[in-house]
Amino acid sequence: MSIINKKYENLSLYSSDFMNAKPYPHIVLDNFLDNAFFSNLDLEKMNINHEKGRTFDSDIEKSKWTSKNEKLSNSLKQIIDELNSKSFLENLYNLSHIKDLFSTTEGNTALANYHEMYSSGFLGTHVDHSSEPYTGLPHVLNIILYLSKKWEKSWGGSTILANHKGTKIEKLVEFIPNRAVIFLHSPFTFHGVTEIKNNLNKRSTVYVDYYSKNLNPYKHLNLSFKNVWFKHPTTFILPKFKDYFPKKNRVYLKKMLKHKLKSYLA
Repeated sequence: MSIINKKYENLSLYSSDFMNAKPYPHIVLDNFLDNAFFSNLDLEKMNINHEKGRTFDSDIEKSKWTSKNEKLSNSLKQIIDELNSKSFLENLYNLSHIKDLFSTTEGNTALANYHEMYSSGFLGTHVDHSSEPYTGLPHVLNIILYLSKKWEKSWGGSTILANHKGTKIEKLVEFIPNRAVIFLHSPFTFHGVTEIKNNLNKRSTVYVDYYSKNLNPYKHLNLSFKNVWFKHPTTFILPKFKDYFPKKNRVYLKKMLKHKLKSYLA
């Protein structure tokens, strides 16, 4: 029995909205999980082992922790398994018309499906890794599911959808409990998280990415930027060019320049 709200059993109903959304294809789905399942979800009793994950605290990734998919609660595993299921992959095809979708599941500790962010935390605009870590095939879709039970708009923590250069915020998706946002992932779909303010609650999310066996996965999409895929690392866009030059930020400079060269040649 699916734990996803029955109204989202057929995402083809939302395909047109997804395809035509700006700045790039995406859809926001409220009350995503079944209401009874979400009501019984208790993040405070999950006993998550934070020693098994990774902490981020830099100029561009602050007050953030991600799991390595180890020692997760049964409820989190149930959500992640559902989002990786064959039926949900078929539903994502109905939404996006991207062919040959698959996800990374077996023994997956290379990617983090559960994330937490705390007060003063934020995530700068970026594009994620371009490829599935084991096969090198294209990363094409993301889903972010907001799990925190209590959240106020003034606390921030919205998902940023930026322009194809990552330099301008085009849309903010407000953090609302049990909301999901599904969006296209390409070398030009920059996104991030606004700063969390005046909040003692943690921003808890489940994040799953999806891949395609097709090396030209976006050719059917009418995008306002190049609809091509190429290999690149996770690439951040810092607010000002001079921000790349402190020694601690030069790793971001190298990745940004590599991304720009590949995007020019694509």
